[in-house]
Amino acid sequence: MVDISGAIGESMRKIDWIKVILVVSLIGNVELFMNHKHVIRNQELKYELLNAYIYRELAQLEETIQYQLDNNWKNETLVTQKLDDAIDSIILHIGMERDIDKQDILWKLHDYMNEFKVGDGTLDVILNDKQRADYIYLGEKLRSNGWTFDVGYDNSWVFFASKVKGFVGES
Repeated sequence: MVDISGAIGESMRKIDWIKVILVVSLIGNVELFMNHKHVIRNQELKYELLNAYIYRELAQLEETIQYQLDNNWKNETLVTQKLDDAIDSIILHIGMERDIDKQDILWKLHDYMNEFKVGDGTLDVILNDKQRADYIYLGEKLRSNGWTFDVGYDNSWVFFASKVKGFVGES
């Protein structure tokens, strides 16, 4: 005689194990999904903060250049200090970025802004006519590309990167 109850019991144990494996797999997938969502949100927050920091510094630079232009360059050192602040914010973003392509875009912005540096970092800077003209050009370019407080901005990386590429003259 064949023991049918033993075969049925063994079959039920296999089904129970399959159910356990499926439940564990489902829980693991949910956990991975939640972790991925958390990582994405942290990345978005990083860009929101760092992009806003660069945006604010560039807008302040544009405003400072305009103020000096309107006031006959009474305190030229403010412009060079604001440029240094903007460059520092770009360097901070580069240092916190792990993606090489994003670093490349930030380095292009850094190198472009660095072309306008004047002096050796001293607190008493006197600009010549060419340097003032360069800063006026920079201020106009910042304003025309939306790096000003008069324009709203989007902190997403895609928007930020396209804005940087337009600003530094890359298509």
